[in-house]
Amino acid sequence: MGRQERPLWKWYLVVMAVAVMAYFATPDSWVQTISYNAIALSGIIAMLIGLRRDGVTAAGLWRAFAGCQMLAVCGDVAYAWYARHLHDFSYPAPADAFYLVAGLLEAVVLTLVLLRRLPTRDPAGVIEAVILAGAFALVAWVYLMKPVTEAADLTAVGRLVAISYPVIDLLLLALVARMLVGGGARNGAFRPLAAGMVSYLAADYAWAFTDHFQFDAGTFTSHLMDAGYLLAFGLYGVAGLHPGIADLAKPILISDRHFSRWRLALLAGATLIAPLLLAWQAWQGHHRVTDAGAIAFGCIVMFLLVVARMAVLVRQVERQADVLERQTEELTELAQRDALTGLANRRAWEQALPKALERARRDGRPLVLAVMDLDHFKRYNDRFGHQAGDRLLKEAAAAWTSGIRGDDLLARYGGEEFALLVPDSSGPQMAALLDRLRPLTPFGQTFSAGIAVWDGEESATDLFGRADAALYVAKDEGRNRAAFAPA
Repeated sequence: MGRQERPLWKWYLVVMAVAVMAYFATPDSWVQTISYNAIALSGIIAMLIGLRRDGVTAAGLWRAFAGCQMLAVCGDVAYAWYARHLHDFSYPAPADAFYLVAGLLEAVVLTLVLLRRLPTRDPAGVIEAVILAGAFALVAWVYLMKPVTEAADLTAVGRLVAISYPVIDLLLLALVARMLVGGGARNGAFRPLAAGMVSYLAADYAWAFTDHFQFDAGTFTSHLMDAGYLLAFGLYGVAGLHPGIADLAKPILISDRHFSRWRLALLAGATLIAPLLLAWQAWQGHHRVTDAGAIAFGCIVMFLLVVARMAVLVRQVERQADVLERQTEELTELAQRDALTGLANRRAWEQALPKALERARRDGRPLVLAVMDLDHFKRYNDRFGHQAGDRLLKEAAAAWTSGIRGDDLLARYGGEEFALLVPDSSGPQMAALLDRLRPLTPFGQTFSAGIAVWDGEESATDLFGRADAALYVAKDEGRNRAAFAPA
């Protein structure tokens, strides 16, 4: 057997990893710009190549997703042209238009993908996604958006553009969180796509916080943050080349999911962001919290979201408990029913008989038991076959059931042997009942029976034993008759 050929997406992943590592050696010049955009374009082209295969669900949406990445590359080229060639560092710049449009369109495309992938209601997934996005929204407001609103050196358009970036990133973050907690299969295309989006957002936030804290990023640090974007482009290409892209937008069935440890840790970390931010500002400001209002609002929102998630979890547990209860009842019913005839089986009979005796003893009422056996059943089976024998048992049980009262208990004791328990009756009444049941027996067959009247003291075993012994007397006397057990 020849060596198995490595899939194209694996080859591309290796080449992309080498290219990203080589990018760190590029100088801060047009060489860096060309290398960066060449690597990014390769991811877009790889995704488009992968989407050419047949059977890709919502291929148009994925092409639109690739188009959004192309707009981002156009923004990089525009930024490089103005900065390197024209030495124009004004803000906002034409590149911002490409970046913002790309982000907005990507959010629209991912929303449409999620609507296809998660067509049913999933309140738990929505709440968890909002918790994760809400935690980052608080941090983004305190460190990225609020300072912009107070910046005196920015025009109104500049403030709008500066605030739009973290807003779009938060929207994309919510969509990524919704993908991650939305359930469904995590196939080979889902993982690189989600990892790519996380990498892109991480790089975006890294640049944003670098600017806010006025950190002088050197060449290596800037290359490192660029690598986050490049990894995103490359992982998008891997997702497009992977065969799993064909099913990534198909609807999935959302069921009550297991609340895993990593999800618990992720949600716990998100809810801790607000109090940690409060503690940090109190420590930095010597017990003076500059964003107390925003942090308090964030804490309230997080508390309400956690309560809502707990309510959904409680409802989920209640639904599961109801399902388990129904299944238990069904299993109990199945365990006490004969599969062929639908009558109570031997287990159910042995449970019901002692209870019936105790009830009769407590109420002082009579009780009669009969053991019935189809005559010459083995001969019938040998002549007509086992399927015909099963049919005889089934129809006999149905016919006899129609001739007894609702309080009477008819059970299949085993094979062709049945047991009949009749409360508030006497021996002659049981004999008359059996005489009425005998002509109901299908296919012209007959049965023999042994009758035992409970003496008010004997055990269930003794009572059944007497009736069973009387059955053999009836058989010995010629069958198709009933015999009474002696007291």
